[in-house]
Amino acid sequence: MKKNLLFIVLLLAFNQHSEAYENVSNQCEIQFIYINGSNNNDAKMKNWFFKGMHKMHPEMLKAINSSEFMHENFLGNGKYKISNIPEAFFWGDKSQEEIQTINSDLSITKMVSPKLAQTVRTLIAHYLHDAIWVSRYRNMHPILQDLHKQVMDNYKKNKQVVLFGYSAGAFVTYEYLFNKLPDIDAYDYFSRTNVSDEFKEFVKINKMKPTCIDALIASNLTVYSAEDRLIPNLNTEQSKADYMKLDEFTCRECIPKGTLKGIINFASPLVLFYSDISNTNYPLTYYNKLLYKYLLENDMFWLTVNYADDPLGYPTTKNISYKDLKEKIDMQINPDNGFLYSKSDVKSRATFIGAHTSYWATSKKFSKSVVKAYEDGFCLYNSENCKKEDNN
Repeated sequence: MKKNLLFIVLLLAFNQHSEAYENVSNQCEIQFIYINGSNNNDAKMKNWFFKGMHKMHPEMLKAINSSEFMHENFLGNGKYKISNIPEAFFWGDKSQEEIQTINSDLSITKMVSPKLAQTVRTLIAHYLHDAIWVSRYRNMHPILQDLHKQVMDNYKKNKQVVLFGYSAGAFVTYEYLFNKLPDIDAYDYFSRTNVSDEFKEFVKINKMKPTCIDALIASNLTVYSAEDRLIPNLNTEQSKADYMKLDEFTCRECIPKGTLKGIINFASPLVLFYSDISNTNYPLTYYNKLLYKYLLENDMFWLTVNYADDPLGYPTTKNISYKDLKEKIDMQINPDNGFLYSKSDVKSRATFIGAHTSYWATSKKFSKSVVKAYEDGFCLYNSENCKKEDNN
């Protein structure tokens, strides 16, 4: 009798252990990808970025995993786990040829300029050059294609992705959302253009999957003009043939639904260089509205976390509720835990001159700020599902 009882106890314990192991093994993994900013185009600065990333990632893991709120809402009560190994997406060497030209030009003033003036001139030239260079579409697009390949590699491994955009890396994360999110209904897009009524009717009859800007461009259905406009191909017969292949281009060019969990921009000067995205007269504002709508409806987030004393850290948006955002973009939204939020109220330990580069050195403080920003943003948009932690 005792032997039978012992056997039953051991069997139950084994089953419980197996179930626990199965639950862990069924966890979906979240991959954090860190994106560099300006002035990372020599070996010294590249090493600085990678060293900072490897210092920050463990602190980010610790801050998220120790938060009950993040466990419930970010990690889905154990459904997800964050990969212990961070990934980097490095674009700093793309502008190396142009930087060499700048350095050559700077050497002309080196002999006649005071040392301090030359140092400041060099820093400004390197930071501003990369920020302006990467914001141009012809330079940005190849970078987005490389990033998309990395995201898709994670998608094929059944991983979700969170993008961390440092400084001008925030331009890359924003453009990636703008060009790659499948937030466009083809009929809605073409009905707003001057294509023929025949083609509009053709699109209405032949419905395709929601698509993205890059798929429309890659399929030759539209082009991105120098005036920041999407111009459709007005050749009706050619467009009909191209349109029937749109789903193929959507699968290749757009982010699969559920792959990108969100973006976290920090030390972000985004609105300084993209201030026109909130201008109602800007031709592409409509597509920014679609971006916001998609985020809210697909359980995604867009965080901007800057130190208060970072002179290059700009809030992306005024923090407003879901109701206010809905009125602002004037679209029907069916929210599903998505949100946008900016946090810029925490001071770094550095002087204001060094605050912009201090995020890596103060990873513990910064990571806690990210967790707080996620909690505050989630609760601002999803108050009915929000249970804040007492220690926050």
